[in-house]
Amino acid sequence: MTTSHWASIGETGALWGLRFMFRVYHWLGRMPFRLCLYPVILYYFLAHRGARQASLDYLEHLERQGLLSGGRSLAAHSYRHFLNFGESILDKLAVWQGDITLDNIRFVRHQAFDDLANTGRGGLLIGSHLGNLEICRALAQRNTGMTFNVLMHTAHATRFNEMLRRVSGDSHVNILQVSDINPATAIVLQQKLDAGEFLVIAGDRTPVSGEGNTREAPFLGESAHFPVGPFILASILRCPVLSIFCLRQEEAGKPGYDLYIEPFAERLRLPRKDRHGALDECVQRWAGRLEHYCALAPLQWYNFYDFWARPGR
Repeated sequence: MTTSHWASIGETGALWGLRFMFRVYHWLGRMPFRLCLYPVILYYFLAHRGARQASLDYLEHLERQGLLSGGRSLAAHSYRHFLNFGESILDKLAVWQGDITLDNIRFVRHQAFDDLANTGRGGLLIGSHLGNLEICRALAQRNTGMTFNVLMHTAHATRFNEMLRRVSGDSHVNILQVSDINPATAIVLQQKLDAGEFLVIAGDRTPVSGEGNTREAPFLGESAHFPVGPFILASILRCPVLSIFCLRQEEAGKPGYDLYIEPFAERLRLPRKDRHGALDECVQRWAGRLEHYCALAPLQWYNFYDFWARPGR
C-alpha cells in the first residue's frame, strides 16, 4: 500500500467538483443528488486503489477491536464507508446553504462551551475528520455573532473562503491557511481570540514537516502518529481548549447530528523540563477521545490514506 503523506494526495478539480455538486444539490435537491452519488462513489471506490486499501486497513483495525458489526464482508463495509463519505459531502453543502439548522442538531456535553462563550473569551477547538466538522457553523447560529476560524494546511483556503461566501453569505466561518506557526501567525491568532473568536484545528492529520512534529499514541490497537501542533499552539496562545466531535444520525430518512463538545484544558502548559512528556500525555488523551467516538460511528472517519504509516516513510 502506498504510504504517501496525506498532503501529497492531489486535489485537482476538487473546488470545481464542489461547485458542480452544489449546483446539483441547489437546483435538484437531496434525493437526485443521492441518486447521482451512488455511481460516482462506486467509480471512485473501484478506481482509487490507495484510498480503498486505506479504508480496508482502518476497517481491519476496527474488526480486531470488536468495533465493526458483523454480517458483511470488509469490502462491503468499505463501500459503505465510501458512501458515508459521499453523504458527508452532501451534508457539507447543506450546512453551507443553511439547510441543516439547529433543529437538526442535538447538543451533547456542551456546557463548557456555553460557559466560555458567555464570558466573551475565545478558545481553541480540536476536531477531526470524523463526522462533519463544518457543523460548527451551527454553533455560530446558536451563539449569534460568534466567529469561527478553521485552520487548514491547504493552499486552497482562500478559494474555499470565496466559495463559502458565495454559497452562504455571512457564514461567520473563515478558513485560514496555516502551514506553520511563526510569531506573525501567533499574533494574528491571538488577536482573533482576544476578539472572542474561536479557532478550529484538526488533531488527526500529521504535519507536512514530518515525524519531528508528531507523537505516537495507541489508536485502535496499534501505535499511530498524531500531530503536536494543536497542543503547542494552545500553549502559546494560553487559551482554553475543547474537543469537538459531530456524528451523523439518520432519523426518519433525514440527517441529524449529535454534537459533542468536551473541555480538554483550561490552559495547556508545556514545562521546559518535561515538554516531551507533557506532549505525549496530550496526544494520548486526545487520541483516546478520537477512538471513543470512532467506536460510536466507525464508518464516519474519513482519512483515506495509510494512517498508521510512519511520517516520512
